[in-house]
Amino acid sequence: MNDAWLYVVLLGAAAIVYAFLIPKPKADKTISGGDRVVREMEQTLEQYMVEMEKENDDLVNLLVQIRQETGAKQLALQEQLSDVRGRLADMERTAGKHEARIEQLSAGDLQAVAVREMQEAAGRLRNELIEAAASPQSEEPLPEMEPVESVRSRYPQLFELHDQGKSVDAIAKAIGLQRGEIQLILRLAKREED
Repeated sequence: MNDAWLYVVLLGAAAIVYAFLIPKPKADKTISGGDRVVREMEQTLEQYMVEMEKENDDLVNLLVQIRQETGAKQLALQEQLSDVRGRLADMERTAGKHEARIEQLSAGDLQAVAVREMQEAAGRLRNELIEAAASPQSEEPLPEMEPVESVRSRYPQLFELHDQGKSVDAIAKAIGLQRGEIQLILRLAKREED
């Protein structure tokens, strides 16, 4: 805006200098001719001022509009940011729960779960046998029980490599199981043997 006023002042100074440089005719014509030039200059300056004022108003309106749009966009971005932060906090809580569960499982809970499941299955089988023995003999023969497979018989390749003295990592690469799974299988086999 300061540039606009600077142009107005320079234009006014140029008009004044131009007015002094114009040759002055005789007295009667000088006044009427000078008045005409001055009026034309005033009209030109007024038009220029009106145009500058209009352009300034347009610029101010444009700046106000840009500020409003920027404020709206900033508000939307802040809402999105708070939403993302909330989601991140939820994910961190969920990840913490999962990490705690993984630590519990890796600390031996997996073995306890397997032992508990085996005990429950044995208890159910014992109850079925007791019920079958207590009930009067029916003509139906008892179903044949399938032999329980040992851990060694389920994973022969794993135990073959283990017996050869291979490391857990080497066994994991050879048979495509995870290191933790192999360690669990070896522990379960040791318990079975004991």
